[in-house]
Amino acid sequence: MQFLSPQGWATFAWQADYGQFYLIDPEAPAFEAPTEITPEMERRSFFATPTGLVVYTGDCLQQHIRIRIYDTEPVRSEVEEMSGNPWTRVETTDAHFPSRKFALSSPSMPDPLPAGPLFLLEAERISVRIQWMEFQGSRDDSVPVEPDVIELTLWPR
Repeated sequence: MQFLSPQGWATFAWQADYGQFYLIDPEAPAFEAPTEITPEMERRSFFATPTGLVVYTGDCLQQHIRIRIYDTEPVRSEVEEMSGNPWTRVETTDAHFPSRKFALSSPSMPDPLPAGPLFLLEAERISVRIQWMEFQGSRDDSVPVEPDVIELTLWPR
């Protein structure tokens, strides 16, 4: 078995506004996230737009968003590597980034920051595996809990 090394990776401490965040192509026409969330979008917890991706989170509290970019599809781990806990959900989708780059964004920041972070891709059309490790139990804003982990693994289609 050959170990695949990511071409790029990063982890961000994030607070998802309105329970969502975006991967958007910074050079594409204005990004618009859906204003209505359908039952299918809610069930799958993502929505691929023509030039981006909306990822829905369990709530508006903190997340660690992990981005990993590969040149081929890596083997999927059944557990989150830092905690050893199983992923609570896993989905795979196709995404399109015409400029072959994307940035993270959110409802309160509809455009990406001009100085980044910016992620470069080998292709316009990619596959994205989204894995969630969500806090299980009731949330209470007065009691600190571990942030959810959302890992996005990307590779060319």
